[in-house]
Amino acid sequence: MVTYDLAIDEKNRPRAVRVRRSIPVRPKSRAASASTSSSIPLIVASLFVLLVVAATLAGRLPQAVILTYGVVSILTFLVYWYDKSAARNGQWRTKESSLLFLGLAGGWPGAVIAHRLLRHKSGKRTFQVAFWGTVVMNSIALGWLLTDSGSKLFEQLLK
Repeated sequence: MVTYDLAIDEKNRPRAVRVRRSIPVRPKSRAASASTSSSIPLIVASLFVLLVVAATLAGRLPQAVILTYGVVSILTFLVYWYDKSAARNGQWRTKESSLLFLGLAGGWPGAVIAHRLLRHKSGKRTFQVAFWGTVVMNSIALGWLLTDSGSKLFEQLLK
């Protein structure tokens, strides 16, 4: 941005004086602002958790499912927290593929909270696309567990 003061020259014409160029403040990218300021990801995660709780209470899902989501979500949040701390301190970082795997394994509700609270990986568009892809895959897998064939196979695996 350029700013200036207006003056009059010797021929009584307007001219710019004290011209200053300032560096503009870049606005946040859409991906960063959508992930960190939008409540939609938190609403999606909350509705998902409520669905899992309801399905467990209704007997459609074994208690192991809700326990797994809880433990893996807490673990995922802690890994994001550690990675954010490492990023700030110039230390060894967690691979993005590891973060995505944790989300795929059921820790994505914890990751959504980490994106919001820690503002970690929330502005990187390529990561967000991959992350929400893992959320969809995890949700499809859980939906399959709610079918008769899925629940039978899951019960056999738990035995």
